[in-house]
This record gives sequence, C-alpha cells and structure tokens, in this order.
Amino acid sequence: MSTLKEKILAELDVDKAMKHISWLTENTPRRISGTGQDRIAAEYIVSEMKSYGCEAEILEFETYNSRPGTSEVTLLSPELRTLDSMPCCHIEPTSPEGDVYELIYVGAGGEEDYEGKDVKGKAVLVEVSYAPATPEKAMLASEHHAAAMICMNWGTAEHELICNRGLKAVWGNPTPESFGKIPQIVGISITRKDGEYLKELCLSGEKVVLHMDVQSQREWQTLPQPMGILRGTEEPEKFLLVSAHLDAWCPGVTCNATGDGTMLEMMRVFGQFRDKIKRSIYFIYWNGHEIAEAAGSTWFQDYFYEDIRNNCIGYINIDSTGMRGAEKYGTDASRELSDYAYEMIRDVLDEDVDVAYLAKTGDQSFFGVGVPSIAGRISYSPEVVKQQNGATLGYWNHTCEDSIDKMDVDNLEKDNRVDLGVIYGLANATVLPYDFSKTCEDMKQKVEYLRKESGNIVDMECISANIDRLGKAVAALNEMKLKASELSEVRIRAFNDTLLRLSRAITNAFYTNAEKYDQDSYGRTILSKPLPLLFPTIKLSRLDKDTLEYRLLYTQMLRNRNRVADAVLTACEYAELFLAQK
Repeated sequence: MSTLKEKILAELDVDKAMKHISWLTENTPRRISGTGQDRIAAEYIVSEMKSYGCEAEILEFETYNSRPGTSEVTLLSPELRTLDSMPCCHIEPTSPEGDVYELIYVGAGGEEDYEGKDVKGKAVLVEVSYAPATPEKAMLASEHHAAAMICMNWGTAEHELICNRGLKAVWGNPTPESFGKIPQIVGISITRKDGEYLKELCLSGEKVVLHMDVQSQREWQTLPQPMGILRGTEEPEKFLLVSAHLDAWCPGVTCNATGDGTMLEMMRVFGQFRDKIKRSIYFIYWNGHEIAEAAGSTWFQDYFYEDIRNNCIGYINIDSTGMRGAEKYGTDASRELSDYAYEMIRDVLDEDVDVAYLAKTGDQSFFGVGVPSIAGRISYSPEVVKQQNGATLGYWNHTCEDSIDKMDVDNLEKDNRVDLGVIYGLANATVLPYDFSKTCEDMKQKVEYLRKESGNIVDMECISANIDRLGKAVAALNEMKLKASELSEVRIRAFNDTLLRLSRAITNAFYTNAEKYDQDSYGRTILSKPLPLLFPTIKLSRLDKDTLEYRLLYTQMLRNRNRVADAVLTACEYAELFLAQK
C-alpha cells in the first residue's frame, strides 16, 4: 500500500510546471520589479493558485528601487576602442558628458585584493563571483574610495554576454543607519572577452584610461508580491514558508521561471491532499529580489515578524531549478536540518547528496528571527564552475540568453520531486526533525578555532561551557524524540515549541552578524566565516593595543561574546525547562 508521501510524489506532473514556465517566459519576458510585467506575472500566479483551492492574494509593499539607464564606454589609452557595456542598477551616474577614469584591476574585489593599491577616484575592474557577491564588491570598492566599478562576466571569452547587476549592497529597504552604506559608485557590466582584454592591459603595467557615460536612477516604488496559503488540518497556525522570486532579468527562465513553475506545481499537488496536511504551507513569490536586493522577503519579515517568530517552522527557498547540464543535487541547510535534508533528498532521488553550510544568499532574510532553512537544486560540479569562471548557475545567468533552451525537463522533475518530499516531511512531521547536536559540535569547533587564532584575546570560556551544557540537553531531547509515539499530543506540541525556541535562540548568534530585527549587508564574506559575530577577534589580536581601532573593536567583541554566550544559555534554559516537565 502506498504511503501518503508516495502518493504525493506520484501526483507530480512536470508538464504542468512547464506550462507555467512557458507562459511566464512568453508573456512576461522581462519581469523586472516595477516595470509592470511583474504585476502581470503576479496576477497570473494568483489566478492559478486560486484554481488549486489556495487562499491567494497580492501583497503590496514599497521599496527603494532603481531603473537602469544607458552606458557608453570608450578605452582612451593605451589605444582607442569602444566597449560593449550595460549599466548596473543602484549606481551613481556619471556627469552628463561622461567622466574619465584610470582603471585598476582588483581580482575578485575582496578586502585583501585592495592591499597595496591606490584606487581613490579611479575605476576598478573586478571578476564576477559569489565570494564576495557583486553588491559586496561594490561596497568594498566604495569604501576604498573608488569612483567606478566594472564587472566582467563569468563564463569564457566565447560567451559574449553581459550580466545584469544590482549594486545596492544594503539588504532590503534601507534605514537611517544603512542608507549611507549604499555604494555611491558608477557601475557597469562588460563581456568576459573585454574584461580579460582590460585585465591583460592592467597587468602589463600600461596605464589604462577609460571614458564612461553611465546613467541610472533610483526611486521608491510599490511592488506586487503574490502569496498563497494552504491551511493545515491539525495545526493551521503553524506554517512552513516556501518561496521563489517573482522578478527576473530577461527572459529569466532558470532565474527564476523554473522556480516559479516548480512552486505552482507543488501548490497543485498539495491541493489534492489538503485534508491530509497537518500544518499550513505559505507559498510566496518574492519581488524586489534582483534590483532592490531581497526587498520582498525583508519586508515580509518586518511586517509579519510576530507571526513568523511564533509559528514559522522552517523556510524553503526555490531558485534555479531544472538547469541544463547540472549533475548532482546539492543543498544548503541550517545545521539542525542538515541530517533531515540529507536523508529526505537521498530517499527521494536514491542517490548521494552534498549538504553544505548555510550562508546568507538569495532571499535568506530570516536569520534574525531564527527560522531554520533549506535551499537546494541540482548543481554543477566544481570543475564546471571553475571552467566557467565562477558561474555556479550557468554562464547565462542574469543575461539575455537565460532562455528556455537553458533548462532540462528531467532535472526539473528531479528538483520538483525533492521539493515536494522536503516540504511534505516538514509539514507533516510528528516531531519537527531538528537535531541540534551538530550545531553544538560546529559551534564548539568554531569557538576553539577562534580562541586559538586570536590567542583568546577575548575570553570565550563562558561560551564553551554553555555549549557543553546545551549538548547534554540536546542529547536528552534526541533520546525523547526516539520515543515520540509514547508522548501525548500536548507533550508533542510542547516538544515542537521547545525546538522552535532553540532555533530562535541559536540561529541569530550562529549565522548572522546583524541584530534580531535587522539584516546583514548583501554578501557572504564575513557570514561564511566561523561565528561571524566573533570572527573579528582574529583581527583584534593583530592590532596595536594603544590604538583607537583596537579599543573600539575590543569593546564590540566583548559585547558580541556576551551575545553569543547568552544565546546558547537561553537555548539551554529552554531545553532544560521542557525536560524537567512531566
């Protein structure tokens, strides 16, 4: 007899997902936020969601958006040459007649790439990569007083494509504190071929001079954001948040019409089994993902913070499913969900899975509130990514060639099956499949690493002691989970609430550098480091103790140490209180 999970997977019809992908591609080939095509797409999605029996509506929110303008770039020295280019969004324009800049090559554009280089008032040439992300490159360029930034594309020289880019760097809508951090810099994109040519000139010792006429503007706009809800039958107040981003550069098939089609097909499938789904599933299509940099997801967290804090059991982000040539399923997951993700995906695909450390990418806007997360897709091998100069989502990503031929139906079906399985497991689990034992192990290793590398310049013994204490409580929770069938319904609900509280306490201290109600800047450089709140202790240990910089950073690290220690202690208290109850 088939299980409910098997019946759900059997209901999947990839042709129906393809119907949605084709419609979005043909009718809204440029779904840029604020152009009107995003609203046409939103209305189509809401109509389809309602046809599947979901509650559906278009949410409206205001965001700080940008409109790309025009760019003209001419190489003046050492030779005269016109370069194809495209203006980035959220940039400073040049003067109306254009401006002249000396060009300096700075590699990936990370902090270390500026050592020994004078870029003040000059243009910098950067490789496009995710480490750091392009908005973070712009922020660093601006901090080093560069006047302009030129992004060469990934892929190879034979791919004469230009990427669309946004350089806002501030995640979501700015605040009085973050508004000034938006890079005040001219920004353009060029082909890989032209980028390698300019790179060779810069590295040859020649003085490279460019004339750039680049225009763009910023403005506040109201954007549409579709949301559908499938209500659970047993705990309707608890919900799983599932998302894909609505907006896209032209034509945006693998980024993200495939993800949009995947989510609509999931809604159709789950709608067939609505009377058997325990917890609610919220399906949301984020707008403002590309240009306004996660504006829709951050607004959602800001506006619905209390409900998310109290009731959201997890976050699944769906992006770039069904990519042509992708070979192996890989997923990023919060540590407490990494084992669940591995087992669930392996069960669905019957193959091995790569599970990586979750960092802040895409619309990962829920670190502050403490929601555990999973995001995955069939991905390219490291060898292919290297060959394409860092193109993890295909050399065509964010270009005019992200067309229907860049997707693969078989891969799309695999991606859809995994998403269905993962979502079903979380929505219907008796006890939420969180396991904090690996979180404790990771935190302990990271603390020991930082203590060693910094010479324990800020004493972290209180953190280590609290982690040991939490580890014992987590082991007891895991033992109880094995006997869940013996627990009452009231006890199970209290168990799940405790697991949520642990995640709320730990996630904010473990994954993010921002406060609970704020957001990190766009990029993953510091967030990919061990315990981002405490990683600067390494820098602190190398500073002169008699300097102002040392004294300021020392105070900050003390407070960050206390924040991490308090988070772990709070998690301990939640776990121990539940375990003490009968």
